[in-house]
Amino acid sequence: MVATPCRHHCSRVGRGMSLTKEEAKALAQLDEVEALYKLGLTQREIAKKLGVASSTVWRRRDRGREIRERVGDVASEVAVPRELPSFERWDLPGEPTDDLGYDQLDDDVPIEDLINDRKERFKRLDGKKTRRHTRNVQVKLPGPVAITHFGDPHVDDDGCNWPELLRTVEVVSKTEGMFAGNIGDTTNNWVGRLQRLWGHQSTTVDEAIRLAHWLFHSVPWMYCVLGNHDKWNHGAQLLRYLTQGAKIAVFAENTARIELDFPKGDPLRVVARHDFKGSSIWNRAHGPLRESKLNPWGDIYISGHRHIWVSHHEEGTDGKPRWALIVRGFKAYDEYAETCGFYEHQHGESVTTILDPTHPSPMQRVQVVWDVEEAADILAWKRSKYGITSYSKRQR
Repeated sequence: MVATPCRHHCSRVGRGMSLTKEEAKALAQLDEVEALYKLGLTQREIAKKLGVASSTVWRRRDRGREIRERVGDVASEVAVPRELPSFERWDLPGEPTDDLGYDQLDDDVPIEDLINDRKERFKRLDGKKTRRHTRNVQVKLPGPVAITHFGDPHVDDDGCNWPELLRTVEVVSKTEGMFAGNIGDTTNNWVGRLQRLWGHQSTTVDEAIRLAHWLFHSVPWMYCVLGNHDKWNHGAQLLRYLTQGAKIAVFAENTARIELDFPKGDPLRVVARHDFKGSSIWNRAHGPLRESKLNPWGDIYISGHRHIWVSHHEEGTDGKPRWALIVRGFKAYDEYAETCGFYEHQHGESVTTILDPTHPSPMQRVQVVWDVEEAADILAWKRSKYGITSYSKRQR
């Protein structure tokens, strides 16, 4: 798209200094490039915005400047418009008279009220953001508890491993002290050009919503964060509606920063996101590990999204052990990964972190187990070890 030549370029034509069509176009392109430079854009960003190569940006700039220097600055030669005539009015402008009677309407809010309203709105927003930055959850059960972190469920995808999902839901729902965490992408929720993929799956939109509702109401959730699929098609608002009445301690659209306070022992902290920034072919845990080093607040940093599983445990410079985890999810077969040649991990649909806040060793206050039934058995043993009556309705 070529910008319209600016007024002082066009004035040259009117003054007898005619420009060719190509020269006018070059000057317009120069104006366009210089305007984008003034906005702080780089050459690469300008090229991307204009849909041209980076070298084309330079050529347009140089060509336009060459024409501008040749034509010269003729802004001072532009004729000043003739003074418009003025007429003597019979009334007195700006002064109230008895000629007409009318009310002067002032629909504007008084500036004092407007400022107070903006101040109150900021206070509400600031309080909302502060509360959501770190969420405190009171764990009222005595003794150790566990969180089974569900990787990307994609419950409506034909590649979703429903036998494993049902097994995980059953174990969590029937084991005392075991909670769930949803790392995001509950459904496919295709959008834009990806909507064509609805034709490649057997589940309808209505069925996807029913499956998501079932999942949210089947287990007690410690947290639920949204993935990229969840945010498409007003999905965040839909999930808020679907989760009404469900037991979810923390619902976060981006990051769940949770501090768990127990009846006894030290608090434990969980930082959960659908994905953390950063990746490395040499260290698959790079994203959550990087976050744990740059923001060493939590004990557990966990994400999903990448359809891989990885576990990393190390001690920080402050002497505090931390876990960096990525959970694979339940989408066992991914056509996109197969098309792109990505290796599809075969395990790690979910991971369970067993939290023992009273353990004397900081190394053992968080225990990571990759099989949900094994985690349930360890949790039951730990709770019985602390003299707590524990039970499980499961049958192995």
